[in-house]
Amino acid sequence: MMGPAHVVGATVVDGSGCDPGKFGVTIENGRITRLGASGAHGERLDAEGLTMTPGLIDAHVHLGLSSPIQPHFSFRISAAEIAADVFATAGATLDAGFTTERDTGGIDGGVVTAIAKGKVRGPRVLSCGPVQCQIGGHGYYGAAWEPTELWSSHHIPGLCVLSMMAGNADELRHNVREAFRRGASFLKLCVTGGVVGGHDRLSDTQFTVEEIAVAVQEAAARNTCV
Repeated sequence: MMGPAHVVGATVVDGSGCDPGKFGVTIENGRITRLGASGAHGERLDAEGLTMTPGLIDAHVHLGLSSPIQPHFSFRISAAEIAADVFATAGATLDAGFTTERDTGGIDGGVVTAIAKGKVRGPRVLSCGPVQCQIGGHGYYGAAWEPTELWSSHHIPGLCVLSMMAGNADELRHNVREAFRRGASFLKLCVTGGVVGGHDRLSDTQFTVEEIAVAVQEAAARNTCV
């Protein structure tokens, strides 16, 4: 958008708790700069009959799981198709009105960067990077017969890294530091079994207190959270 644009005629819900009203909205360089009538020059956009709200925030998404899980983790879908599914979901999310998402496991830092640079359409993404899970715990979707060390072969650097497995506190510390290196802005630990997990039960407890404490220490060192 080259110059300011003035949206008029819409019913505006500003998120403050005030009653909706018909206010002019001025947008400059992709940001709302004024709520109310404006006499400045610029394009006039008639939004009569429409409703404007602040952008929605989704606090739990998995862009990296945009493809069917079983084909994704059994090498039946190409990296190109997985990428297409991820970016299609990001664009559809933006079209649905969500301007910020917290991705709670599945994408690598390259996806966040590509969206932030405007190379693909999508909302602002805050990501934990790979989920931290214990060996065979919630977050692991390899086949039961598959050797644990092959799990990383399902990762697509820069695009999808669903989870990193740890067998003790030292391994977890290494993994969370790696997650931060790859662009995570917070951490996610799976400390129980999951509804979708194939190798655990929802009632299972996972990770020891010592292991969880390590993740908390590393997050605190970066002024972020678990």
